[in-house]
Amino acid sequence: MKRIKATFPKRCTGCELCMLEVQRQLKKVGLEESLIRIFRRPKENGSLDFLIEIDPRVNSLDIEKIKEICPTKVFEITDGESDEYNF
Repeated sequence: MKRIKATFPKRCTGCELCMLEVQRQLKKVGLEESLIRIFRRPKENGSLDFLIEIDPRVNSLDIEKIKEICPTKVFEITDGESDEYNF
C-alpha cells in the first residue's frame, strides 16, 4: 500500500493547500477534521515553524494529487507497509 509522508517538513510554508486538497477529495467545506493538519509554532527569533500531522486514513485518498499540490514539495509517497506515521 502506498503512503504519504511529510519527508521535508522544514520546507512547509503553512499555505495549507494540502489540507484543502484533502477536504476537496472528501467533499467537505472548511478545514475542520482534515486528515492533514498544519500547526504553527513560533520560534524565539519571531519566525514560524510548521508541524504537519497526517492521519493514516489519508492514504485511502488520491495521495498523488495531495503530493503534487504542495508548492514546496514537502511530501513523498512510499511503498509498502509501515508502522511509522507522521504525528
